[in-house]
Amino acid sequence: MADVELREYPAFREKYWVIRRAGLPEIYLIPKKRSTYYASLRVGIGSYDRTYRVGDRVYPILRGCAHFLEHKLFANPDGTDAMETLRDLGADANAYTTGTTTCYLFSCRENFAASLRELLNFVSTPFFTRENVAAEKKIILQEAAMHRDAPQSRLYHAYLAQLYPDHPIRDEIVGTPGSIGRITPAHLMRVYSAFYHAGNMQLFISGDLTPDDVLAALSGVSLPVRDDFVRIQPAAGPITKPSARTMHGRVNKPLFAVSQALPEPTGDPIEKHRRMLAVSIGNAHLFSDSGALYTALRKEGLLTTPPACFAEWNPGVCFVSVSGESARPKIVYDMIRESVRDLIENGIGEEDVRRLTRAEYAGDVAGFDDAEGLTDAFCALIPEGIDPYRSASVFTTLTTEYVNSVLREVWSPDRLHLTVIRPNKRTVSETEDEE
Repeated sequence: MADVELREYPAFREKYWVIRRAGLPEIYLIPKKRSTYYASLRVGIGSYDRTYRVGDRVYPILRGCAHFLEHKLFANPDGTDAMETLRDLGADANAYTTGTTTCYLFSCRENFAASLRELLNFVSTPFFTRENVAAEKKIILQEAAMHRDAPQSRLYHAYLAQLYPDHPIRDEIVGTPGSIGRITPAHLMRVYSAFYHAGNMQLFISGDLTPDDVLAALSGVSLPVRDDFVRIQPAAGPITKPSARTMHGRVNKPLFAVSQALPEPTGDPIEKHRRMLAVSIGNAHLFSDSGALYTALRKEGLLTTPPACFAEWNPGVCFVSVSGESARPKIVYDMIRESVRDLIENGIGEEDVRRLTRAEYAGDVAGFDDAEGLTDAFCALIPEGIDPYRSASVFTTLTTEYVNSVLREVWSPDRLHLTVIRPNKRTVSETEDEE
């Protein structure tokens, strides 16, 4: 017997169902009158996970194990490949691993029920042998080498190492050559058995479907259930002092990133989301292509394209980074510091807060019509205790005073890090990072 809960939001003319049935992940069904169906199965394991507890015992996890599992679960015991099976059904399938999550997803226009069953069946049927694990290591080692050689990837992990020297976020999601080499079928099965169960998963679906359609598609499908598993999140450690790091690589012009760790929001999930929105408004004010900072940088010939602003909000790790390409990154860094200082001292004017809030709100609500994007938003926000529709109402509570108080609390020109990759002066084999 399934428990079906309808949640309605008349202000947005939106609704969705939460479906609970023993042996299945919690299911979120978002009805959309579209010809395309989307499904995303989220598993609560990512590259941040380095230990877990079963009963009274704590077990280690090798770096890259979550990503390795993502690769290997497509291999079925009968020799078939789930990716090819889904392709034959007309589904476009994919998977990815982040610091906190592993997702398996597909979209299709037909054969939704068969595709959904295949998704849950292959994720619940691990098949690890000495031969197929050894073959996968070669593929993943090649992927790891590509990440290490990519300048943007090097820049990203370099500034993360400055922000969080003792947190797994600083490491490549795919792992290191050493850790990948130590992964065995037994290690994969142990970690799989701990994390891959119904209570550590959520299933997000959008399409022209009813709860009965979904339950009929999953009739007879059952995943393991366990209650002795505890996920252990690593501590981030104190916010680090500002630093500068220069490296060399295969770039034509210096790449730079200016980054800062932010205090992690605590308390009610909606209040956390409210604080995140305030920071987003501050980022838009500071770094938009129509803002005063970019106008000044472009006028001085320091930037030819707007800087890319990136923010991440995960348990234990919250940060903002601004990156771009400039022949004089230190001057860019100094100008960003002055802009942050001005933001703290003078704040954002009321009219600008209103304008930026309207723009953020419009972008948020417009996403309700994008079934695929909405499914992704549910996948990202629901595990954090944030309802995507309810969160939209938070915009009405963003006053100028509140936004500026949050920005003064989280930003500091004295906590900004500078990371630079300059063009090679020597051969690649001789290049070393310079602190």
